[in-house]
Amino acid sequence: MLINYRNELLHDSSLDLFRDPVGAVTAGTPVRLRFRARLENVDSVYLCLYRKEFHAQHLMRQSEDYWEVDITTPSVPAVYWYYFTVNIGGKICYYGAQGSRTEGVGCVYSAQPPSYQLTAYDPAFAVPRWFQKSVMYQIFPDRFRRSKDRTAQKGIAYHRSRGRNVIYHEKWEETPLYTALPGEKDYSPCDYFGGTLKGIEDSLEYLQGLGITVLYLNPVFEAASNHRYNTADYFKIDPVLGTDEDFKSLCRKAAERGIRVMLDGVFSHTGSDSIYFNREGRYDVVGAANSKDSPYYPWYDFKDYPDHYRCWWGFQSLPEVNEGEPAWQQYIITGENSVIRHWLKAGAGGYRLDVADELPDDVLAMIYQAARETNPEAVVLGEVWEDATTKYSYGAKRQYALGRMLDSVTNYPLRNALVGFLNGKADADDLKHLLVDQAASYPPPMYYALTNLLSSHDIERVRTALSTRIDPHELSREQQASFVITAAQNQKGARRHCLAATLQFCLPGVPCVYYGDERGMQGFLDPFNRETFREAPHDLTSYYRTLARLRREADAMQTGYGVFFAPDPDCLGVLRYVTDGTDALGQTAQDGVYFAAVNRAETSRLVVFDFLSRNQLFAGAHQKKLRHAFNGTVTCLLSGRTYTIVDGLLEITLEGMDAIWLKIA
Repeated sequence: MLINYRNELLHDSSLDLFRDPVGAVTAGTPVRLRFRARLENVDSVYLCLYRKEFHAQHLMRQSEDYWEVDITTPSVPAVYWYYFTVNIGGKICYYGAQGSRTEGVGCVYSAQPPSYQLTAYDPAFAVPRWFQKSVMYQIFPDRFRRSKDRTAQKGIAYHRSRGRNVIYHEKWEETPLYTALPGEKDYSPCDYFGGTLKGIEDSLEYLQGLGITVLYLNPVFEAASNHRYNTADYFKIDPVLGTDEDFKSLCRKAAERGIRVMLDGVFSHTGSDSIYFNREGRYDVVGAANSKDSPYYPWYDFKDYPDHYRCWWGFQSLPEVNEGEPAWQQYIITGENSVIRHWLKAGAGGYRLDVADELPDDVLAMIYQAARETNPEAVVLGEVWEDATTKYSYGAKRQYALGRMLDSVTNYPLRNALVGFLNGKADADDLKHLLVDQAASYPPPMYYALTNLLSSHDIERVRTALSTRIDPHELSREQQASFVITAAQNQKGARRHCLAATLQFCLPGVPCVYYGDERGMQGFLDPFNRETFREAPHDLTSYYRTLARLRREADAMQTGYGVFFAPDPDCLGVLRYVTDGTDALGQTAQDGVYFAAVNRAETSRLVVFDFLSRNQLFAGAHQKKLRHAFNGTVTCLLSGRTYTIVDGLLEITLEGMDAIWLKIA
C-alpha cells in the first residue's frame, strides 16, 4: 500500500548520486548508498540488505537532505536485495522499488516493499572480448542453402534406410509441411529442403559482406527430424547436412573470413530414436529402451520400464537425461574426448545451450569449464527466456548470470519490449525502464554480451510481428498458413523493421540476425518461421550492412557506455560513448561519442534531447568530461543530414517512422 511523502523521499538506483557505483558489482566491492529525505522529523533511516540466507540492517548517517551508508557487498556472488526503513516522527514507512521494476526511482510503502536489486558477481567473470564485439547470424541449416552436389539426397536415402518416413521438397520455394501426413494422427517435422554445410560455406562471402562474425547453427548432429533437437548421435553430423569433414571445412573457411561457428548443444534430452535410447530399434546398439544392461540405461528415468519414462514437456520422442549421472557427464562434458571437447577441437567457437535453465547450475559450470579448458576463447551462450539474473526454476534461484557458467543469454525480454514499443503496446518510457533495469542488473561482462535478437526459430519473425500485431499463438497452423499479409501492412512493417534493427545494432549487447530477416522474410510460428532463405518484398540487406559497419567502426558502439532517453512517448534515444581510452568493461578502447534515436510515430515529432541534465546511468564524472562534445554541428551517418547541439541540447524534428545515427565526437 502506497502512502504519502512521494516528493519528499527519494532513491534512484540508476543515478550515481544515490548508488555509487551504479549497477552490478563484483562480490566484495564497496558501495555507497544514499537516500534523500526532505522532512524535518526523520528520526532514522535503515538500509535493509538481504537474500535468502543473509539479512543485514545498516543505520544510515545524515548529511543535509541525504542519508547515506557505505557497505561492502558480501563475498558470496549472488543477487542481493535492499529497501529502506524510515522512521518519521515515530512512525515507520518503507521505500522500495516501484511495481515490477528492480531499479530506478522507487515508491513509499506502508509495509515491506518490493526491493531494489544489487547484483554481486564473481570477480573472475570475463567474457571473450571477440564475442562482445561480434555480430551474430542464426541459421536453421536445412533451410539456408543447398550445395551443388548430392549431399542432401544421400542423407535422405540414409534416413530412409533407417526406416524413417522422410519427405524431400524438390522445390525450394514450397511451404514446409505443417499438418499430419495422411493416415497419421500427429504432425511430424519429417520434411527436408536439403540445406547443407557446404551450402553455408558457399555463402560465407555474403555473410562476411553482411558484417557477420559469428554463425550460430541450429543443431547439426544426426537426428530423426529436420530441426534435430531430438539428437540421435552427438558425434556424427547429420548426413543430410554433410560430413564431419564438411563441418571442419566450414569452420576453417569461416575463420579465414573472421567468422566463428557456434553450435547448438541439446543436452537436457536426447531423441527416443537414437543410439542412446533406441526405442524404435533403428540402430544396431543396445539402447536404454532395449535393455537395463545398456550403458545408456542410467542416463534416463524409467517409471515403468520400458514404456514410461521422464521426457521433455511430455513428448515421448524426447526422453530427458539424468544430468547428475557420472557416465553421462563424462560422455557429454568431462571426458577427454567428450562431446563438448570434440567439436571445439573440430573448429567450433562455442555452444548455444538449448533450454539452459533445465540444466542444473553445477552442470552448466562443468560445461563452461570444459569449454574454456579446451579453448580459452570459447563462448557458452544459454537459451533463457526471462531475466537471467533473477530466474527461478526447478526450485532454486539460478546463479548462471554471476560468472563461471554462462557468458551470455538470449535476450528475449528486450525483443518483446522492442516489438511492444514499435507496435504501440508500450511507450518509449516503458522501453527505457527495461533498458535501464537490464543495464543496472546484469554483470557488465554479460550485459555487453547479451544476445539481442529480433527473431528466432521459436518465435514469429520480426517482420511479421511488426506488420500484423497479431498474437500467433491464437492462430492454428492452418490459420497461420492461410493468413495474408497485405502489401500495405508489409510496407509499414518494413519501416518499423528498420527502427527495430537500428535499436538492435546500437544498444549494448550482441545483435543476432535470424537468417532471412535482412531480406524481409515473413513467418508466424514453427514451421512458418523456418521457411527457406529467399528474396522478399522490402529487402533491408543494404540497411543491415550499414548498421553492421557503423557498429564495427566504433568501439563506443560495441562496448561503450550506454545512456537512454525518452523525451516523447514515441521517441527513444541511445547515447553510446568511450572516454579516456577506456570502455565500460575497463578495457582499452578508442574514444568516441555516438547517438541514435528513433521515432515510431507515422508523423514527425519535435523533441529535445538534453545530454547535460541528470540522466540515469550517466556518471556525473563522464558527463563533465564530455561536456565539450555536446556543442556544435553533428552529422547523421545514415542520411548525411546535419544537426546542431547547443549547450548539451539537441532540438530535432524526427521524421515519421525514421531513425538517426549521429557521430558527436
